[in-house]
Amino acid sequence: RKTKEMLTATRLLPCSALLSSATTTTTTTSTTSKTCNPNGRILTPILIKPKKTRIFAVYSNENSDTWEEPDGGSNSDYEEDDEWDSEQESSFDVISGSNSTSSLTNVRHEDEHFIKEVEHLLTPDERAILQQNETPDLSKISTRKWGVLQTLALSQQIPFMDKLLVQGVDIDAPDQDGLTALHKAVIGKREAVISHLLRKGANPHVRDKDGATPLHYAVQVGAMQTVKLLIKYKVDVNTEDNEGWTPLHVAIQSRSRDIAKILLVNGADKTRRTKDGTSVLDLSLCYGKDFKSYELTKLVKLVPAGIDP
Repeated sequence: RKTKEMLTATRLLPCSALLSSATTTTTTTSTTSKTCNPNGRILTPILIKPKKTRIFAVYSNENSDTWEEPDGGSNSDYEEDDEWDSEQESSFDVISGSNSTSSLTNVRHEDEHFIKEVEHLLTPDERAILQQNETPDLSKISTRKWGVLQTLALSQQIPFMDKLLVQGVDIDAPDQDGLTALHKAVIGKREAVISHLLRKGANPHVRDKDGATPLHYAVQVGAMQTVKLLIKYKVDVNTEDNEGWTPLHVAIQSRSRDIAKILLVNGADKTRRTKDGTSVLDLSLCYGKDFKSYELTKLVKLVPAGIDP
């Protein structure tokens, strides 16, 4: 089944011979097409293909609007092609040790070439800055507003986050609003980053400047799985922010019945009031008759804390 170059032979036939014949012969190994040249002769290219190729075709049924696949039959070319493909694929699965070493060497050479190419584009001062900063200069790459760890968390750059942590960056470092990388990941619903930060030791009880915890934000954005994960990390479901709002208050405000139920089942206190005296039931009723008010009111009224109805 070795691939051979396609051979093309041309023979000349009179036009009358073509006109008297309405059939075109096609075999499994060759395809013939006929065209007239200006001299009245017929050029008949004969394309000889030594290897069978897959041809996907559909036939139109004149009596219906559907397409039907052709009957492959027992002498289908697909079986032989599949066998050949599997043989070819298996031959690529085995890579010798010498080839692997050679590939790694080539990659290193390409990397070195790329580095030299980029450094050639830099001015002497720019190259000096690059050489001086063997580790990131946090004073240059972050501000109080744009914390570098917070940005990497939202952009899901986990490997770069780990490099900064290894170099001593505080995993719970807040920005000017008191938001840590965990806060930002929760707000952005970056579940993989949230799990990674918690495994790395991020504080699940941390508060921003308004006293809001990651659980408050998880409830606000409707991140059900994150709420469950934070509860597994033993966060306080009755924690209050600076205005006395608990995660359950936020759940009722966001009209999220399922999350409110999870909080209640895990011990949320529905009798808690905010600093201005607003209860969870008040939040449910003050929306009026719409906005799931009846559903949430029934939930708050009937579900005892810590008991799954």
